[in-house]
This record gives sequence, C-alpha cells and structure tokens, in this order.
Amino acid sequence: MNWNGLLGGALALALCADAVAAEKADLILTHGRIITMDSKDSVVQAVAVTGGRIIAAGTDRQIRALATKGTQVIDLGGRAATPGLIDPHAHVAEGGTAELYAVVLNDAHSIRDIVGRVGARVKDLKPGEWLTGSGWDEGKLDGKMPSAADLDKVSPDNPVFLLHTTGHYAVVNSAALKLAGITAQTPSPTAGTIDKDAVGQPTGVLREDAAMALVRHLMPELSVEQIEAGILHEFEVLHSEGITAIKDPAIGPRDWEAYRALLAAGSLTERVCVLWAAGATLETARQALAQLDNAPHAPKALGDGRLVSCGAKIFMDGSGGARTAWMSQDWNKGWEGHDEGNHGYPTTDPETYRTMARMFHEKGYQIGTHAIGDKAVDWVVDTYVALEKQDPAKGLRHTIIHANLVTPHALDQMALLQRDWQSGYPEAQAEFLWWIGDNYAGNYGPERAPHVVPLKSFLTRHIEWGGGSDFPVTPVAARYGIWASVERETLKGTYGKQPFGTKEAVDIHAALRSYTSWAAPLLFLENETGSLEKGKRADIAVWDRDPYKVKPEQLKDMKCLMTLLDGEVVYRVEGGPEASRQK
Repeated sequence: MNWNGLLGGALALALCADAVAAEKADLILTHGRIITMDSKDSVVQAVAVTGGRIIAAGTDRQIRALATKGTQVIDLGGRAATPGLIDPHAHVAEGGTAELYAVVLNDAHSIRDIVGRVGARVKDLKPGEWLTGSGWDEGKLDGKMPSAADLDKVSPDNPVFLLHTTGHYAVVNSAALKLAGITAQTPSPTAGTIDKDAVGQPTGVLREDAAMALVRHLMPELSVEQIEAGILHEFEVLHSEGITAIKDPAIGPRDWEAYRALLAAGSLTERVCVLWAAGATLETARQALAQLDNAPHAPKALGDGRLVSCGAKIFMDGSGGARTAWMSQDWNKGWEGHDEGNHGYPTTDPETYRTMARMFHEKGYQIGTHAIGDKAVDWVVDTYVALEKQDPAKGLRHTIIHANLVTPHALDQMALLQRDWQSGYPEAQAEFLWWIGDNYAGNYGPERAPHVVPLKSFLTRHIEWGGGSDFPVTPVAARYGIWASVERETLKGTYGKQPFGTKEAVDIHAALRSYTSWAAPLLFLENETGSLEKGKRADIAVWDRDPYKVKPEQLKDMKCLMTLLDGEVVYRVEGGPEASRQK
C-alpha cells in the first residue's frame, strides 16, 4: 500500500478544508434544494458567498460553519434554487421600448381587436404623427392577416406601422404606403416582398427588412433616453423571471450608448452581451466592425463583467412565420396545403455573407447568424467550417441563431465545429413551438413539423445549445422555453396539441442546462456564471417549486421568488425568502 500517497492526499484535503474554513461568508443560502448545474448535476442544501462570488456549496452544516457575526442568511425553507437563468437571444432594448412606447398587440385575438387598439391610440396623436405597434400574429387571428384597409378605418391620416411578432413583417396603412411611394407599380425589393391583392394593389403587408425599410426610414427614431427607459423596464421583468444575463443581438449605436449610460449610472443590473447589427452589405459590415473595434474585445468587458461587446449578427434568411426562410423545398400553407414555388430566399447574398463572415472571423469576433430554413442552416455551418479550416480560431463561439430545420449534414458540421473549434452552437428557441407554433405548424406542414427545433438530435450528437426567447418574438420568461423544450405544445392547438410531436423533446435536465451552463459560453461567461460552483458569481434564482420534481406541464407555471446578482437581491416577491443577520 502507498502510505506516502495516502498521507499526501489526506494532508491536501486537510489543507483544502482549512482554506475553506478560513474564508468566511458574508452571505449564505441554507435549507434549500440548490440545483448547481455543475458537471455532475449536483443538488446541495446550501451555498456560501463572499464578495459576490460563491466560496462553497454543500450541506447546511458545512456552510453554516462559514458564517460569522453579521453574515447575511437567507433561509430557503426547502425551496429550489438554480443559477440565474441566461437568455442568449433576447432583443431587450427593442422589446422594452416597444412595451413602453408602441401599441402592444401580442395578446390581440382578432383584427377587430387590433383596429380598436389603434383607433384608441390615434385619438391622442397630432395629425400626421406616426403610430407604431408590435406583436400581432395571424396564428392568433384565425389565420387572417390585417390589412391597410382595416387600419384606414380608424387612421386615415396618421401613418401606422404594426410589426409582426416575429419582427420579419409588418402591416402599414394607406397613409404610410403613400408617404413611402408604394403603389401597384412598385416592385418587391431584392430579399423582400410587398404583398399585393388579386388586382395588384398593395395590401399593406411588407415582408422582411428590405421591404419594411421602404417605410421605416420615414419613421422618427427613439432617443437614447427612451431606449434607456425601455431597457430598465425590461430589466424589472427579467429579474422577476430569475434571468440574470442576456445577449441582445442586432443592436445599433444608440442602443450601445444607452447600455453604456446605464452602466455608468450603476443601473446595469443584468449581465449583457451584445451583437452589433451587421446589415446585409460589405459596407454595413464594415460599420459594425468599426463599432466592435472601439470596444473591449470579448471576453474582456466593461463594468466588472456587466457589459460585453461580443460580436456581430448577420441575417442569412427570413422567417418561418412569413414563409420567407430559405428552404430546400416549398413551404406548406395551412398544414397540408402548399405555397407553390415559394421556398423562401436568402436575405443576404450568399457569397456576400461569406465575405462578411470572414471579415469578423479574421478579427476574432463572434458571429451570430440568423438561419431558420434548412438551406440557410447548411450554408451557415459550411461557411463556419471553411473559415475555421482556413484560419483556425478556437473559442470564438460562432452561433446559428434559431436553427429551426436542420439537415443531418448540418448536425455533423455542428458537432465538428464544437469538438474542434468551440464554435457552431445553435441558439434554439423551443418557445417558438408554443407562442407562434400554430402559425409555424401550418407553414412547415405534417412532414417537416416533427423535425423543427431538433433538440433531441442535438443532444444525441453531443451538440450543446443555448435556449432563449428571441423576445419580443415570444415572452421573455425562460420558464416557457424550458417547458416547451420538454412538452412541444402549441398555444391554440390549431393543428392539434402537439403537431411538432415529441421525438425531438428533451428532459428537464437538458432543458435547464440550455438556459444555464450551456448558455454561459455563448456570452463568454462560462468562468463567471451558468453554474453555482466555487469561484463563480452568485447569480441565483429561487423558485416556488423544484423543476426537477414537478410534472412537466407545471414547468411553465414556475414562479420566481427571489433573484440575486453578485449576491445582491435585485428581486424579491412579497412573502418570499427574507435575509437576516447571523448573531
């Protein structure tokens, strides 16, 4: 027997115990079921925190030993806690300002309802003043599309722009069409569509940025102060849902200025990683590069890790809701019908996209590419592989945003990218299957629907992914995405309760990882958060129920009782756990 080895090991353990004992906690959370999300998926009773970082996790007895007079104690009373949740794809600045300043339509269930809300708001406007709104979805309107004619009834003189919940199409009224000069003779722009009726007149529906830009450039911009207010508004919602870190994609200079101002004011109470909007041309990509070059290079951050300029976002295709995503086969329509001749299109010229991607890759910046259709996803992953083979750059964490329909070839490429270069991570929104699932199911059809958002296939191939809401496309609460990853149910059941089936469903353990330890690297935060382990930030969410123990259908109803960021309480529900001082 190797006594020297045993004695050496015992000595090392004793020294480690002494070192832990020497670290006294300024905060402890006890009497809980704390899901650490470490590599073993450990569940402990208590954690100790000093200076905003976790110094130990273990039993109540072990952690109580680290408390001294004045240590803050939060008794969880048997409740569950998790790492603070991470949303790697949420348009917080855009969605927050829309909730404050636009007509909210995400709960509208008829065109009459939409028209009524527009009419009520128009009464408060001056003649010619713009009215904006967002969140409508024809899947909630019995498949009917609002039109310019509908809006003209209540707003004949004020221009109206109502963005669809996906953000990929909008409906405008005749006043807006007139200001933009859009007539029956106006052709659809490249990578965009102007919908027209049977006699060739514009209906008011504009699909994709290229078409919406014909109107959008006429609309007044929000001020930096308004954007700050929108962000702060949404931070309150994030805190109430146990979310402590987000990636805000496709930002512009005003958004960055707002985030910087909040950081300077001490009001940035979330960890924020941003992707700059790279547009669809080499010139717009150069502009985004210039912005990136003026900020600390990720993983370096501003404000002790609170604000990171991570990289750039590029759009490869359109939307599953608008049937503009780039597919290998025609889209369906109404489940079993076919949208003959329409297989979507690339919203950025494919070869231009590859040049743009190379520009960011060579500079060492993360690329997040929006790709929904199978043809778009194939193009993106092949681009990433080619870039890595030509100029290997391990750890840039390039992502495929949405990755709705994924071929076996793309799965192979993702697995290769992650294994060899820490790249090619899907940012997949299971919440789409629920919130816009009735529209989605009708467009994908019975053959493709079971393969949409293929989480089980990712898991089987050892492909890690980040979850997310794509807020304001879907509600920002991560609990909905966690539940949808497991249950895959639609909101209304237009084509049945589970038209997407359960073949691609995963269990709660994988679903929760996609919002914690698997999501953290996509924000360059894997050494800071995503799990509750020694040395990590004390970003913690406390819940009214244990996600590992409740029935799957109850996951979406979880309530956050308390949220901590760096060990500081940023949210507490009335009647939730309270902090006391050790005497």
